[in-house]
Amino acid sequence: MNNTYKMMIFAFTYGISFYYLKIFSTQNSYLIVIIGSIIGFLYQNMISKIRKSHKNKTIYEINKILLGNTIGSIVNIIFVLVFTLLTIISFWYISVFLKTNFFEETPILIINIVLILPVIYTINKNANCFFKANSIFAAIVLFLTIIAFLFLLPQVELSNLKPFEEVKLSNMIYALFGFTTTTFLPTYVINEELSLKDLFKNIILLTSIVFFTYTVLGNSIISIVDFPQFFVLRKIKFNATRIDSLIIIGWFLSIYIANMSFILFIKNYLKYEIKSFKNSYSYLIIIFLLLSIPCIFENVSIGKYFILNYLPFILFFTLFLINFIVYCIIKVKHKSVSHKY
Repeated sequence: MNNTYKMMIFAFTYGISFYYLKIFSTQNSYLIVIIGSIIGFLYQNMISKIRKSHKNKTIYEINKILLGNTIGSIVNIIFVLVFTLLTIISFWYISVFLKTNFFEETPILIINIVLILPVIYTINKNANCFFKANSIFAAIVLFLTIIAFLFLLPQVELSNLKPFEEVKLSNMIYALFGFTTTTFLPTYVINEELSLKDLFKNIILLTSIVFFTYTVLGNSIISIVDFPQFFVLRKIKFNATRIDSLIIIGWFLSIYIANMSFILFIKNYLKYEIKSFKNSYSYLIIIFLLLSIPCIFENVSIGKYFILNYLPFILFFTLFLINFIVYCIIKVKHKSVSHKY
């Protein structure tokens, strides 16, 4: 599986996307993960075909070619704004996690400064530095996750997986909508083609995360814990080593990969539109993000409400719906060209 794709999926499943599973599909979340992974795979194939339709062209150029200069520019700006929002929300989510669980007395601005400093260094280096770090991080995260699963096996209680009928169909549908949009649509920034083998690996990884969380903790505990996907890891101890701390580090690395991918997408767009754009201008992006993170939500409740009720629709009507229209235009043009011969 592509390393960037793997890290982004891990980041959002362990983070924001799990929130939809916890609220709506509860112990039946493994069904949502399987169906959502298939939908996400189809989405990635659609994006891959859009990129293949105009080889050696950036996604920004493709949008302008297919939609026209004006509409294409508007679409590009919408995408940049969406990924800016995702970056801010991701950093906000991880800073809330740190403040809630580790640094209650630390001002959130200080936490954000510490979180965002490594990004300044990475995004100003060339792509090779980013991809090398990504490969190392992906191997570390996968290794730690497998170790965690092995140590959780003795604590599995299959009775915690209750019948499908206990969850409303409408809740299952919304869980699928929320999980799929927040987990897979952000992978739009990845310029790689995925295979059925990638899909299979993806389903195993995500289903395992949900399976062990629910079978070890049970829905009654998960419903009252803010971050159950991490709470379950506290049950693992090996030679006085807290595996949960290592997995959390792995999650941090995944969040960094996801956010660096978003920021590189934004940076590359600015370089495409603004010919005089310099790498040093990236610091302005970082400063903007740093100042925006503490201000985006007045409190945690508002943040969770936004993530639950607005974020999936924002992603759907921008990343999915617009790209679906672009994909349809490509199909129509392809057919019209084929009929001429």
